[in-house]
Amino acid sequence: MGFKMEKILVAKDLSEQSSEVIRYALELAAKFHAQVYVLHVMPTVDSSVLNMVAMTMGADKLAKLNAQNEAEVAEKTRQQLHDIIKTEAALLKEDLLHPPLVEVHHGEPVAMILDVAERLKVDMIVIGSHSKGKLHYAFLGSVATKVLDKSHRPVVMVPPQKIK
Repeated sequence: MGFKMEKILVAKDLSEQSSEVIRYALELAAKFHAQVYVLHVMPTVDSSVLNMVAMTMGADKLAKLNAQNEAEVAEKTRQQLHDIIKTEAALLKEDLLHPPLVEVHHGEPVAMILDVAERLKVDMIVIGSHSKGKLHYAFLGSVATKVLDKSHRPVVMVPPQKIK
């Protein structure tokens, strides 16, 4: 059984490190002639907050406003990711065989990353790790660590400042 890398999922927030992690995935894709999928998961608003706003504003009005807002934010996020991809792809020494595809979803980040990885049948997940300190990880963990723990696919964690 040989190693294949045809599809790479890069899961990204829009932090300063986004460019580095996307470039890392694009470099892998160029070397292996793989398809890159760039995923951003927008967290959903806590239900208790939504309930409080719905009581004040009205559930129908809130639902309409929320749907409109989510669509606008998703489109702006897609555009930001396309801009980052364009900038980073221009820095590659090798050309990409396939143009990267972007997906933006709402939901819980770890579950959504794993669901998209399964749906696309990716061979690898590339994700950035953040240096947020021991206390943060002790109580909350991190998306990257949770994806690493729960995935049955190879996961590459790109630390801050890995690529220069």
